[in-house]
Amino acid sequence: MSRLIKAAFIAVALTGAFALTATVANALPSSMTGTHTSTQYFTGETDPWTAQTYGSWGNIPTAVVTVNVPAGTTRFVDARFTAESLCAGTASAWCSVRIVVVNSAGTITELQPVTSTDYRFDSPGGAEEAHALERFSAPLGAGTYTVRVQALRMTGITQFILDDYAFTVGLVERPVA
Repeated sequence: MSRLIKAAFIAVALTGAFALTATVANALPSSMTGTHTSTQYFTGETDPWTAQTYGSWGNIPTAVVTVNVPAGTTRFVDARFTAESLCAGTASAWCSVRIVVVNSAGTITELQPVTSTDYRFDSPGGAEEAHALERFSAPLGAGTYTVRVQALRMTGITQFILDDYAFTVGLVERPVA
C-alpha cells in the first residue's frame, strides 16, 4: 500500500474518531438510581383539554400532584404522562409536552432529560393518537413539591388537544451512601 493511500486511510479514520468524540462530548446523559418507590400518585382525565396560547408553556389543569419528601431524606420523582393527542397545523411545526417540578419558592425545574421545546410529543398529520412521556428529577431534599405537566403550541400549530390522559408520579428512595 502506498504512503499516500495509508495517509488517506489515517486521515479518514481520525476524522471519524474526532467526529464521534465531538458527538459524545456534546451529549448530556442523565441517570438516577433508587432503591424502591415509596409513594405513588395517580391522576387522570377523560375530558379533552386544548392548549390556548402560542409560544409559552401552559399548565394542563388536572395533570398535577403535590408530593412530600420526608425530613432527613432525599427522593427523586419518576413521572409518566400518557394521552390521546391531536396536533394540527403546519407540517414543519410540532406540539410539545414537558413535566416540571416546582419547589416551595416557586422555582420551576424541567425533569430530565431536559429537552425544552425539542421534545416533539405530536406532529401535525393524522387523527388522534396515543403518545407518552416519562421523565425523572434530580434528587429532591425534604419539602413539598408540585409536579405538573405543561403543554406548548409552537408557531404554526392551529390546534393541540389532549384527551383521555393519565399522569403517574412516583417518589423513589435514594440508596444510602
